[in-house]
Amino acid sequence: MKNLIPENFTIILVLVILVSFFSSSAFSQQDNNADKTGNWTHLKYAIYFTSYDIEHLLADPAQFQKAMDYFAPIKPERVYLEGSSRGEVNVELLKKISDKFKSMGIKVSGSMVPVSPKGGTSTYNNADDLESLKSRMQSLAKVFDNIILDDWLFTTATDPKSIEDRGNQSWAEYRTKLLLEQSKKYIIDPAKEVNPKVNVIIKYPNWYEGFPENGYDVYNETHQFDKMAVGIETRVPETQDQHIPIYSGYIFQKWYSSVEPSKWIGSWLDNYGMKGAYNDYNAEVWQAVFAKSPEIILWCAGQLYSANPSSDVYPHFVKMLPEFNKVAGLIKGETRGVPIYLPYGSTGEYNIFGYLGMAGIPLNPVAVFPKESKNAIFTLNSLKDADLANEMIDRLKNGKDVFMTWGLWKKLQNSEFKNTLSLVDFGGTVSSSEFRIYEPGFREREIKASNPFSFEAIKTTTWPGVRQLALIKKDYDYGILFTTPYYKGTVYILNLPDDYYDLLQLPTDILNNIRSSFSKELGVELDGPGHVGMYLYGQNQYVLYNMGDKEESLSLRFTKKVPAKGWEELANNILLTVKEDDSFVKYGGPLISIVSFKLKPFEVAVIQAP
Repeated sequence: MKNLIPENFTIILVLVILVSFFSSSAFSQQDNNADKTGNWTHLKYAIYFTSYDIEHLLADPAQFQKAMDYFAPIKPERVYLEGSSRGEVNVELLKKISDKFKSMGIKVSGSMVPVSPKGGTSTYNNADDLESLKSRMQSLAKVFDNIILDDWLFTTATDPKSIEDRGNQSWAEYRTKLLLEQSKKYIIDPAKEVNPKVNVIIKYPNWYEGFPENGYDVYNETHQFDKMAVGIETRVPETQDQHIPIYSGYIFQKWYSSVEPSKWIGSWLDNYGMKGAYNDYNAEVWQAVFAKSPEIILWCAGQLYSANPSSDVYPHFVKMLPEFNKVAGLIKGETRGVPIYLPYGSTGEYNIFGYLGMAGIPLNPVAVFPKESKNAIFTLNSLKDADLANEMIDRLKNGKDVFMTWGLWKKLQNSEFKNTLSLVDFGGTVSSSEFRIYEPGFREREIKASNPFSFEAIKTTTWPGVRQLALIKKDYDYGILFTTPYYKGTVYILNLPDDYYDLLQLPTDILNNIRSSFSKELGVELDGPGHVGMYLYGQNQYVLYNMGDKEESLSLRFTKKVPAKGWEELANNILLTVKEDDSFVKYGGPLISIVSFKLKPFEVAVIQAP
């Protein structure tokens, strides 16, 4: 019988199978990254268009299409459209563009930059500035049900009337009260007169330390406004004016949102002045992912759009979008860390929480005194609490530990804490590249760094037991970390380097020793250099982020026996092994279980315990 099957049938069949396979794989991959609406499955992005961006990228239909094709990889679920800061708001244009976005299935919110029409920050006792704020908000409320305020809500006015009105108050007292009153009277209420269902959203900037002085009252303003957003624009810490450590972006989200978590709508990123700094830009995104931000707001379209000098970060960001989404989906459980006490409205050692976090200490910022945790961190910020010393003593009486900065200890000399250390002298600066570690069993180890570090010179009495870490000079060793039992707990006092950034440069063994102070609280210690952040979720997940520029060998250390099998690095599907170290047991120390791995620069690892 004649063969009815074409000679090339086999080839055709193979091609059909291959096409079917790859189509299925592509669909499966797309399904993992996108939900039924075509958006990311685990993250939500929004793009902010300034009034300039609206005129140059959106007003013309052809340019609108070109711009949105450019931003299509982001899969934005929302856009923010800014009204003009000078003159009247173009209500007709905003409504037209808003309707176009809505027809595309994209949510739309409005925005106002609350600057003076003359330029610069508004003066909240100036009639012209106040009338401008009121007029613009009412115009925006005709178009939008949600209006976000750019972080120019602050004020720095030092004109004669402001000085006279301030009277005997500090600038912080005067401005926080003034801003709270005037923002309600000239921003929130006027918008609601036009549109009763409008939500007015306050966006906080990233310069935490300057809040009270410039009028921000996070606690009361969050309660007054309908919603709030968090600025995490760490940008390039080395060159930007505010020099904010990357990890501070994570802290800002956790701390600001803790006032009223249901009001937190998202986190605001910024690439201004970030030409070539794509790793630093992606670092901002990672902090939003780790904090589980409800929405990642990208300021702004014009800065990301080619050929703005800073837009060169955009291709790298786009390339990372699937990875951001993947890791966001892998993270499970509630965030946890060592409580660090930052009362609202407090100031202290500049961004110390950012440096501690980048030194590998997972933190949980709290604005209410932490009574129950096994250990907690207290800094100069904590002094905002007038009863701080008594509350910390109560912790010690209840068997809870206290970890404080040397700067705070010096401020507590009118309290019982003056008796926790016996000192010969302190003051001035001492520099050295040599360190001594005191370990259980009267053992000592000396560590030599590649460069010298400067600390305040603290001389203790002869008995060395209280000096857990010390800086060595020929004639003395100067305390860095002091450890002393007191009542039923332990007091830890950390002498920070003169330059807080140097905390991240300390030798690995020195950092490991500092981290060991929190072993009881966390149940785990990071073994590795600085510039590596650790983020904890539930009791079994450990996320590590290498913020440095070289590959690092890292370990998770547990002061107990852990399961030998079942450890996995989820982001790259790598099985991990467990090693045990019993060298401390003969000195009365614990068995150490070690899970080791390597992490490339700006790479994330998601370690899952069995």
